[in-house]
Amino acid sequence: MEEAELLVDAASRLSEPFLLVIVGEFNSGKSTFINALLGRKYLQEGVVPTTNEITLLSYSEVDSESIERCERHPDGQFTCYLSAPILKEMNLVDTPGTNVILQRQQRLTEEYVPRADLILFVLSSDRPLTESEVGFLQYVQQWKKKVVFVLNKLDLYRNSDELEEATAFIKENARKLLNTEDVTLFPVSSRSALEVKLSYSNNNDREHHGEVLLSDPRWRSSKFYDLEHYLLSFLDGSTDNGKERVRLKLETPIGIADRLLTSCQRLVKLEYEKAIDDLTSIRDLVSGANSYALKIEADSNSWQKQISSLIERAKSRAITLMESTLQLSNIDLIFTYMLTGEKGPSAKATSFVQNDILSPALDDAADLLSEYSKWLSSSNTREANLYLECFHERWNSLVSQEESGSSDRTELVNEGEKLSIKALDGFSATAAAKVFEEEIREVATGTFGGLGVAGLSASLLTSVLTTTLEDLLALALCSAGGFLAISNFPGRRKLAVEKVSKAADELSRKVNEAIQKDISQSASQLVQFVDTASKPYQEACQRKIDWLQGVQGELSAVERKLQTLKIDIQNLHGS
Repeated sequence: MEEAELLVDAASRLSEPFLLVIVGEFNSGKSTFINALLGRKYLQEGVVPTTNEITLLSYSEVDSESIERCERHPDGQFTCYLSAPILKEMNLVDTPGTNVILQRQQRLTEEYVPRADLILFVLSSDRPLTESEVGFLQYVQQWKKKVVFVLNKLDLYRNSDELEEATAFIKENARKLLNTEDVTLFPVSSRSALEVKLSYSNNNDREHHGEVLLSDPRWRSSKFYDLEHYLLSFLDGSTDNGKERVRLKLETPIGIADRLLTSCQRLVKLEYEKAIDDLTSIRDLVSGANSYALKIEADSNSWQKQISSLIERAKSRAITLMESTLQLSNIDLIFTYMLTGEKGPSAKATSFVQNDILSPALDDAADLLSEYSKWLSSSNTREANLYLECFHERWNSLVSQEESGSSDRTELVNEGEKLSIKALDGFSATAAAKVFEEEIREVATGTFGGLGVAGLSASLLTSVLTTTLEDLLALALCSAGGFLAISNFPGRRKLAVEKVSKAADELSRKVNEAIQKDISQSASQLVQFVDTASKPYQEACQRKIDWLQGVQGELSAVERKLQTLKIDIQNLHGS
């Protein structure tokens, strides 16, 4: 936006003389050309230091070649006041050269291009359109300035064919570089023209000065007259060039404004597109939080497998113990369960189930669920922080600290107690062992309770007799109903085992269900947290989008006004 100063400067210069900026490579003969145009050696070493600096030549009534008539500005630019008549209505700017090395000089030269009402591009016949000149013309084209080419050092060409070839080359390339079909080119010999003018400088007959020059063959061969006549016609308001001078003068600030407007529209468009992309990206991030449940569920599988495996191992050990206990070979142990009753002391197997199987498994499961709960809380916090870091890193400039600070409470993603920790609250190792004991007692009572004294005696005999033949003999002595009761024993044992298995599976299901609810709750809390955390950024993006849309509307209005001014200027030239 530093170029906005150029617009202010150009607008302030509307009432000042026509500004003719002369550019070209160092040693292209710019100083000689200017001296020839002015009719005296104003630009000579020790008088006006123009070789290495930008110099503005303005009119002064005082006829002096003193260095004191030049003012040096802080940026290194000179303003010199000369008494040359052409400067009454036209200011000249001499530039160091398109091939200068110092960046400061190049910057000052480029700053004068947009201010120029007309640019005279001086080319040297021995090296027309060098790399630096082409680059500078490309810069000039950005400002759409009218350029008049001066092919200096005409006397270097040996014949007209070489001259025609050079002019054709320059015009062809200039059309491409400036994107125009109208290329104005004047081949001249500035040195010859200056020598002729200096030879007649003491002639006081100003009225016939032009006729005298035309009579001199050196002046005619320099071809300087055509160029000089062209430039002087810009000062005559009755000529087409004079009318064009007015148009060019008015178009200078319009051209700068047009360039600024185009740059602003481009920048605003880029900012608008970026704001739209930012808002879309934020919304995509928020939507992405919905997939957290799938991610955390996949990561939870190992925990669920460990807990399920722990319960499965305890179940397997309890079932193995029950099956080994409920064997006919353990009839004495079975009768112990029958005879002790519910209020009697627990059998050895029952104590083993409680102390060696269920209690350790329950403690391990509780520890695992506690670790899982901590892991889940840690995962939630880490995920929430990742979102916050992403918001801060990418869009922190959009919001104030106060706006974004309220979303830093990552503890919000872990509100409420984890259900998985409570999943084992209703399960007691002591109570489960009692159930285990009752199941064994129920099998024993259901099987042997109806045998009576004889049946019990026979059953006891099978436990003490050493051979199968003896067992059969003992049972034969008993009632025939004993066979029927004992035949139901495997079925009753199977039902007892199934009850134990079902109880373990129910516990496993309950734990897994609690884990799933924790996952669902965690995902829901994270989505809510991310949505809340993103609100300031989404709102900031939307405000920026709305503002940029307003700016685009304002720029469009300015564009319409500029277009109206351009039409008015063209009509002014036509009238």
